[in-house]
Amino acid sequence: MDTTKITFAVTLLLAGLVLTGCQKKTPQQKSSVPGVSASAATNSVSRDLGAVTLTNHYETCVNLGAGKDCILTPKMIDSHNVQLTLAVESKTAAGRTHDLSVTQVVTREGKPLEVAVGDYSLSLTPKVTSE
Repeated sequence: MDTTKITFAVTLLLAGLVLTGCQKKTPQQKSSVPGVSASAATNSVSRDLGAVTLTNHYETCVNLGAGKDCILTPKMIDSHNVQLTLAVESKTAAGRTHDLSVTQVVTREGKPLEVAVGDYSLSLTPKVTSE
């Protein structure tokens, strides 16, 4: 058998395995809250941070409670738009990072924003200063 045919067959086999491996479904759970799925009822925690004053290119830490912090890092793109990196993390008693979720969004400075980061749904209005 020709090596190109073997290579082609192996490539097709691997592609098939990758495609079928990406189609796993999780079982649906029942929620005790009418109209809300169990994943939304148990996994998402909403926090309204209100107006948050940030300094361009500098991290700001907001305590979310339950041993979790949200670190916000703004980067002004132009006079109206800001790229905002949000990281929700928890640490062990020794100070090491235990859990970390990061999301990056582009939004208008001074306009309300709602964003999901890990298990949190955060609402805030970013106000960015240059220093």
